[in-house]
Amino acid sequence: MAAAPSPLDRFVQRLLKDDPPRAQSLCVSLLGDALAPHGGAIWLGSLIELLEPLGINERQLRTSVFRLVARGWLRAERHGRRSLYLLGEQGRRDTAHASPRIYEGAQSDWDGTWTLVALPRIGNNAMAERAELRRELLWEGFGMMAPGLFAHPQIASGTAHDILERLGIPDKALVLAARDLADAGGLPIASLAAQCWNLDEVADQYRLHARHFEPLARLLRDERPTPAQAFAARVLLLHHWRRAVLHDPRLPAALLPASWPGHEARALCARLYWRLFDASEAYLDRIAGQDNAHYQPLGKAALKRFGGRDAQA
Repeated sequence: MAAAPSPLDRFVQRLLKDDPPRAQSLCVSLLGDALAPHGGAIWLGSLIELLEPLGINERQLRTSVFRLVARGWLRAERHGRRSLYLLGEQGRRDTAHASPRIYEGAQSDWDGTWTLVALPRIGNNAMAERAELRRELLWEGFGMMAPGLFAHPQIASGTAHDILERLGIPDKALVLAARDLADAGGLPIASLAAQCWNLDEVADQYRLHARHFEPLARLLRDERPTPAQAFAARVLLLHHWRRAVLHDPRLPAALLPASWPGHEARALCARLYWRLFDASEAYLDRIAGQDNAHYQPLGKAALKRFGGRDAQA
């Protein structure tokens, strides 16, 4: 007679039932969080073995990696009848870009300087470029202060220039540094925060993440996870966290509402991450490191995530 599922197993299955992850998105979460610090290479069979307990079947995974290869996010190598997948240039770039947002969050201090991006009205022949630039700026966390004017209090001007270069339009927008002169009688820029950023929606995402994973914190006080359980919980934890935090514009504390739920949600995520980390790494080493000459020892940068293990003591 099969043993009854443990409370940790039931937690994972309930989370998968209540909020089933999309295969490609979950694959990106796993590759960026768990595989990138080990060199970013894995056999297809090992990737299937890691994700199958999380509700992703082989057909779904093959479709996902095919699409990621088409995007340049992954690249494939054939070794006889086996396929090895490695992070491609786009995958490494996206992972490096997202990591500070996921593991570090916004800076606590702010000197009052804003980065502005202004799009001059020059005919109608660049509407597609303007729309694409708008999407990129909003995804990066900029808020739209007025038509054609975007602002952020902490993102450096170099990020805006990088976006313009990447889109091939470095000469189509103005990138400026500005300071608020509201003390001379003007409208404070900070008063437009609720208009420029949908902070209510971001706050709801943080509250949802906390509701999902507070039960896991209680379970881990009473139950020691197996390596397989720890790995499954870690992947889901980071997958849900990534979905929430990548929509956060990362505003300084001075511009956030009182009792901002993102602070507690990040603290909870950090505690759980390090509680699961060692056991999940043992499982990853056993599955992904098997017969994989590209699998590298854990990179030191991974040990600084969420402020490092010692910060959670």
